[in-house]
Amino acid sequence: MPVELSYPGLKCVLEFLEANKRIHVSSRCPRLKHIERCVPLYLNKLYFRPKGVKLNEIFYEIEGDLLIGPRNPVYSRMYPTINFFKQGLRPVERRVQKKEGMQNYEIIRDLLDGLMGLRKNIRVDQLELSHSTILPVPSDFNVKIRNLNCDHVNPKYFLPLIDTSSFPLKELILRYPERLDQSIVQSSEKLIIFVDEEYPRNHLDYIHKLPNRSVVTKFISLNKDAYSNIIDYLLDKKQENTGKCFIIHGNKTKIMQAAIDLMKKYNGKMVKWNGTEFRSNSNTNYISIPLNDDFVIGIYAFTRRYDEFLAHRIVMKTMPMDSFIPAEDFSEEKMLIKIKVPEYPGQNDLFIVFVLFLILLAFGFFVYFSLLYKFSTKRTHN
Repeated sequence: MPVELSYPGLKCVLEFLEANKRIHVSSRCPRLKHIERCVPLYLNKLYFRPKGVKLNEIFYEIEGDLLIGPRNPVYSRMYPTINFFKQGLRPVERRVQKKEGMQNYEIIRDLLDGLMGLRKNIRVDQLELSHSTILPVPSDFNVKIRNLNCDHVNPKYFLPLIDTSSFPLKELILRYPERLDQSIVQSSEKLIIFVDEEYPRNHLDYIHKLPNRSVVTKFISLNKDAYSNIIDYLLDKKQENTGKCFIIHGNKTKIMQAAIDLMKKYNGKMVKWNGTEFRSNSNTNYISIPLNDDFVIGIYAFTRRYDEFLAHRIVMKTMPMDSFIPAEDFSEEKMLIKIKVPEYPGQNDLFIVFVLFLILLAFGFFVYFSLLYKFSTKRTHN
């Protein structure tokens, strides 16, 4: 007869069970539910959305009133549902018991209260909010985080929700440079700023003065003059601030041509990386624009795959001169650079494992048929 787990044993098992599985199991057992909420909840991602929340890879969303019946129904039935689903998969629905006059935001609040209410210890790697300053979270909600993605929301609205032990943050992502004067922004180790429009000169000055160890400014797109404005600003300052980086998203052909034009305009030259980051790629080319005796402005491009599309970006940042070595002869007909972020970081290891598996499989077949041949030969002689 199996022995029941003790109270400390249950706490240990629940603590290291994936968050969604843990909530699912405990919701069906009142005894477990109390124990489960006393144990720290670990989440890789907590994403507040307009209709609900995402815990790790599972979405919990409230869908509004539904009309049931044919095109011209004889009767209709109106009720909201909770949808549970993973990205790209068909959702599972569960009907919500709606009280008279209850609004959707109140239903969402009840949903979040059921998932995260009465928890004293929630630890999240990435906290994210999407396009809203209204958070219908439980009144006792407090979370320890490492990284924060504010999107369009002012980061100060997050402060009441975040445990003070979380600061300084490892990484903070936000939009709009007008919010850079806050302590939560300036204390983060890495700051990523998304910009939808071109940056005026005073914003570049403010970024230059930020105390963060690393500041990455990402532009959705830039015209040709804006590329030059960034280079002119860096040349004007002539400071070796290697923690500041500018990334521009755009069409592959246009950003490659923009890089070549910058090389011609600022007397740049083609170089190769002299470090370990891209050493495995012998075709990696950078553009180097002189800054001072020890530093240069490095320009390179890279491509990253997201599901079914490729994102092309160009990077500009100050780098030590000894980071590069002279490149081979370069012609404008060649592509500027050949950096591709691997689609699967461990694909080389998987290939080696696959080859070893095939070798073992072949050896197994060889042994099997050898024994089979030996056995059949022995029977023939007998």
